[in-house]
Amino acid sequence: MTRTVIRNATAVCMDALDTVIDRATIVIEDGVITKIVAGDDASADGGSVGGSGAPDLTIDADGGMVLPGLFNAHAHLAMTLLRGVADDCDLDGFLATVLPIEGALLSAHVVEVGTELAAVECLRSGITSALDMYFFPESARLASAAMGMRLHTGPVFVQFPGADNRPWDARMAWARAWMGGDAIGSPRTGDVMPRWACPHSTYLLAERQLRDVAALSRETHCRVHVHAAETRAEMAQVAELHGGRTPVQVLFDSGLLHDRTVLAHCVHVTDADIALIGDAGAHVVHNPASNAKLASGLAPIRRMLDAGINVALGTDGSASANDLDLWMAMRLAGFLPSLVHDHPGQITARELVRMATINGARAAGVDDFVGSLEVGKRADLVILDPTSAASFPSYDPLSTLAYATSRAEVRDVFVDGRRVVADGSVVHQAADLRQRVGAIAERVGALASGGSGE
Repeated sequence: MTRTVIRNATAVCMDALDTVIDRATIVIEDGVITKIVAGDDASADGGSVGGSGAPDLTIDADGGMVLPGLFNAHAHLAMTLLRGVADDCDLDGFLATVLPIEGALLSAHVVEVGTELAAVECLRSGITSALDMYFFPESARLASAAMGMRLHTGPVFVQFPGADNRPWDARMAWARAWMGGDAIGSPRTGDVMPRWACPHSTYLLAERQLRDVAALSRETHCRVHVHAAETRAEMAQVAELHGGRTPVQVLFDSGLLHDRTVLAHCVHVTDADIALIGDAGAHVVHNPASNAKLASGLAPIRRMLDAGINVALGTDGSASANDLDLWMAMRLAGFLPSLVHDHPGQITARELVRMATINGARAAGVDDFVGSLEVGKRADLVILDPTSAASFPSYDPLSTLAYATSRAEVRDVFVDGRRVVADGSVVHQAADLRQRVGAIAERVGALASGGSGE
């Protein structure tokens, strides 16, 4: 048995009661949180009845905050390799620049390297889980596993052969094989990660194709990750393609809107759309950095939360939002509605931190074993640097996390009980990562300037 003890922690649990425990002792055994108690617990060292011997690792949090690992609920991780090639434009301009580069560049190897780079950035930022949508998901899964990060991903569906060169029938056959492949889960407990199908959007898929994916979801009980209602241009395009309907209405009519569906963006949803999402029990991911940078608009998060919709938080891809920083996303998700509506506190600090933790886990269907600090859950957690000037004084930990904390404060990160960031350094970062990224970046630069990238 492997045991880790964290002492002197301000445990911000993000459980149903938003429990905060000062000077807490947290005990992790074989990846599971087995104890969270106030004060210094002698039994954690095996010093009394119930102890299990000396810990393998003891960490003094020195009063610093310990919180659940952040959950990036919408990302295109391997797009770290395209960061900066399509700036200062709207979504249509962004896609017009990026799609040709992806078509000429992407391969299993490129996606593996890009995801590895993203995992370094995510883990160093306190992100322990991500819901990803990108080509070559097998490679993304390999890279994230090697880094020690949880990745939710699955086959991407677009109407054309795509960067992975799969015509529709071949894509559906591959997706069915993926759903029947080896289960993905914790090697210690067997907790199984859900299967995912990732139809890109209602503007890059015909309704017949959307219905094919819906049938796959029904047959395999997989979860669905899809873009919806991101821009006004999309709304017009979808209305033209699909008989005047909104993206949410098309997803509903196609059978793709249910309680296992995660909708990214939902910036331009109508009241009727919100009602459909709420009635279906579907989940929404807010991506304020990407939506602001691309001038896509501000999602009506307050209305969705008030409708009882589970809203999580995402970064989108590094090529559109330019980083994988959920701390900044929390700030923007809180600040922008207050600015637009001329009234502070539209989204509260408590809601923002929940969006970045337990709500993301709930959207992914894994809130029974990650997303909060609770006995019996897997130990995915972040320890913040107590010496940071931004961390004290802290009169309200949730306010400090939402409005003052940055990824610079992340000191240690655990995933499944394993320490993947130690004193600010990513444990499994390969020494040659920069060299491998640099070789691909040369090709990207050539493609971006109109060359062949060969």
